[in-house]
Amino acid sequence: MHSIEELAGQHFDAIIVGGGINGAGLARDLALRAHMAQHPMRVLLLEKRFWGAGTSGRNSHLIHGGLRYLKYFDFALVREALRERATLLQLAPHTVRPLRFRLSTNGVFDNLFYGVGIILYDLLAGSHRIGKSTYFGPNQAYWDAASDSAALVIDNVRDARFYGATCITGRAVKRLWGDGIELDNGVRVNGAAVIDARGPWNRGETTRLVRGSHLILPRLFPGEDAVAHFHHDGRIIFFIPWGDLNPVTLIGTTDVDHSGSADQVQISRGEIDYLRGIAKQLFPASADMETLGCFSSLRPLLAAPGKSASATSREHHIAFREDQVLEIIGGKYTTYRSMAEEAADLVCGRIAPNLVPSHPTRSTPFAVPTERPGGIPERIAWAKQEEGCETLEDFLTCSTNWAWQKRWTAEELESIAREFSGGVDAFLERYAPCD
Repeated sequence: MHSIEELAGQHFDAIIVGGGINGAGLARDLALRAHMAQHPMRVLLLEKRFWGAGTSGRNSHLIHGGLRYLKYFDFALVREALRERATLLQLAPHTVRPLRFRLSTNGVFDNLFYGVGIILYDLLAGSHRIGKSTYFGPNQAYWDAASDSAALVIDNVRDARFYGATCITGRAVKRLWGDGIELDNGVRVNGAAVIDARGPWNRGETTRLVRGSHLILPRLFPGEDAVAHFHHDGRIIFFIPWGDLNPVTLIGTTDVDHSGSADQVQISRGEIDYLRGIAKQLFPASADMETLGCFSSLRPLLAAPGKSASATSREHHIAFREDQVLEIIGGKYTTYRSMAEEAADLVCGRIAPNLVPSHPTRSTPFAVPTERPGGIPERIAWAKQEEGCETLEDFLTCSTNWAWQKRWTAEELESIAREFSGGVDAFLERYAPCD
């Protein structure tokens, strides 16, 4: 089954709406459990655009424990994230890699304060520590991991398909209820369990949308280490060596409440000035550099009245609503696998109780790891076939991240644009560099 039209009148055991990391991770978990137990289970994963089109493809591209959450005493969250970091490094080494962070702090007190934080961070990691940290002195450093976030979504989608799930892009879901969905073209599909993994597009009273924005500048420093700057306002700003088209620096991220549509997310002037100001403070030469690009995404966090956007917990909530749809809210990208496992336990508890004790994603490597081809024609074909990309914007902003690695001209884009819908002029107008 490969088309929306074929879904009409079909019945699935589990219907997952939302093709970000949570939806893709859950599809893989359910399909893998059923495969290993030789238990028949029909799993459907639907995405209205292309895989990883939302938050999952536009984050900081890190797999990390969240060092800064220690000051909010979120020890359980950090411990879980560090465990998941180790799991992903082991199971997805093609997409997740270790990354060393050098610290930038202000004065002796900060050096001591964050040095103690790194010690605690390593203690919480336990046997899952990656490399040797430097706790105090002018060369403070710790280890976390980086990823191609969109590629990890594709890993999960391709594995879900490999184990029998039906995964389809390009059609929005209009309505969800406990035993089925209605697509925006009127097609209805029945399901024993329906899961809402739409993230920011599932906007209820318990959800707080927080915007995280990034800037891209030319490479600011030599070497492959990243820089973690602990700003006086409590934020941690990363400077990450980035780019496969050109060597650039990814700078972010902000934490700003977002009151608009989940389909209209862009950096504000205040966020630009904030990130450029910190970059100038640490790397004075950056003041004369042109911004190559910027991107933003939304974090659908659990609402916490009275807390700032930065202090709002990254804990998650997974439960059946009154309409019997299973809802996934909050969490961190890093902990997607354990969140998918928790959601799969709840789904199986209803439709396949014998599969609840099975947790194969803890130890099963990806069967079809993502290895994108190098040549542009082959890369375009891959983006269309594997990622569901249809437009020039899809290809440049998520499949490749090339939109932000240089200042494009219309002439440079012509040959690529011929392979996709969506015009060059419209792309250049929407993704003009943020000056």
